[in-house]
Amino acid sequence: MNSQIKQQWVTALRSNEYSQTQGNLRSPNGFCCLGVLCDVYAKQTGNKWIIQLTEDVIPFTYYYFDEASITLPESVKKWAGLHMRNPVIKEELSLAELNDAGKTFEEIAQLIEENF
Repeated sequence: MNSQIKQQWVTALRSNEYSQTQGNLRSPNGFCCLGVLCDVYAKQTGNKWIIQLTEDVIPFTYYYFDEASITLPESVKKWAGLHMRNPVIKEELSLAELNDAGKTFEEIAQLIEENF
């Protein structure tokens, strides 16, 4: 992983600027850890989040970044120097799984520092 981008990501995760959510890169309630990386990329490149409201029985707002809503889009993966769209820690659990299982942004930031 690109060391400068890693530091920016870890700093963003620890910044208290982002509320944490599960299941998607971003929701009206916050971001998952991968969504934070997308947002760091967006701020540097000017790319924008795409917001789509469903008209189902229970309306839901979906956020897409370069057509991705659950894992990193290819553009962000390449920019960050990552090998996977959902990076794995020690060949066990992906960052998205750790996020969705309740690991805090601080805990995830520590794992990123130690493993990438």
